[in-house]
Amino acid sequence: MKLTTLKAASLAASLAASLAFGAMAAQTQTALRLSYNQPETSAAWTQVIAPYADRLEALSGGAFQVQRYPGEVLHPVADGFRAAATGITDVTSAWPLYQASSFTLFHALGLPGALPDSDIATVRAMDELYARHLRGEYEAMRVRLAFNASTPSYDILASRPINSLADLQGLRIRAGGSTATQIVERLGAVPVTMSITDAYTAFQQGVVDGIILASADMVAYRMIEVGKHYYRIGVARIAIPHAVNAAYYDGLSADLQAVLAEAGNVAGYDYARMYMGLTANAEERMRAEGVTIVEASAEDRALISELLTPMWDEFVAQNGGAGSAAEALVADIRETRDRLNAMSDEEILALPPVDELR
Repeated sequence: MKLTTLKAASLAASLAASLAFGAMAAQTQTALRLSYNQPETSAAWTQVIAPYADRLEALSGGAFQVQRYPGEVLHPVADGFRAAATGITDVTSAWPLYQASSFTLFHALGLPGALPDSDIATVRAMDELYARHLRGEYEAMRVRLAFNASTPSYDILASRPINSLADLQGLRIRAGGSTATQIVERLGAVPVTMSITDAYTAFQQGVVDGIILASADMVAYRMIEVGKHYYRIGVARIAIPHAVNAAYYDGLSADLQAVLAEAGNVAGYDYARMYMGLTANAEERMRAEGVTIVEASAEDRALISELLTPMWDEFVAQNGGAGSAAEALVADIRETRDRLNAMSDEEILALPPVDELR
């Protein structure tokens, strides 16, 4: 099935749902505060978050009245869980890497090579794994899942030339926390943990020598204005799910909860499509900005694999060992990744939504 056909089917379903909710909207309206860390000019806002807000209103026939807060107006990105749980906002990005000590199993998604090659397949993998293994941890933060999303694979951008893994040794590299921080350390650099919104200033002022980030985000967050040396290694993805305040969600009717589920399912794939476009354009933009691009050699990739592969067994050993929930999750991650890697994006998008996400 072509993507255009899928979009047409989704639009038809949205129109049908909108008509069904029309009568309900005439009786009651529900305000929903939607906050996000990037500005309203960003691709994430224009291609994902704003359409998500529009879809919530359309699918509910106007019952949802979405109040939109881009650019960290209500709270910084690192405070996503607290903001959602305490009612500062109703829906926002809430990423486990910024609350690392509150999670255990969720960090397995950031293990090297854990998620599929395709951005579309990655969203599906996250949905399946969340439903089977991760929901309890996430909901313990007093939130429900709005939708899953993930970054593309991470590379290194630095203010100094990196022509091989040896050049990375001792450099101070910004990482968001969790497995990204471990990866930086294992590759011989010095991890400096901070939120993405603090990273540009730290990079500009020389507090860090580089960052580990997806190429699309290197461009989106203007990091290529500072770092001119891009070392492509594609080591891991980072989960960036979005949350709904649990009390707010529980207070909604079953119909409006269903609207959140439908809109969230589309938003996760919108996030993937956005990153696909941004990644495709990132290298061209880098070259235009004078960034030197170095592909890790076969020898460096073999060494990187040697340095990072033990993270899998260590994750299991540190979280219960044989017979534990961590061991079951790691086995499921590998099976899910391999199964979805064998499918096309069109085949994945044609699958029914994953049950028990929310």
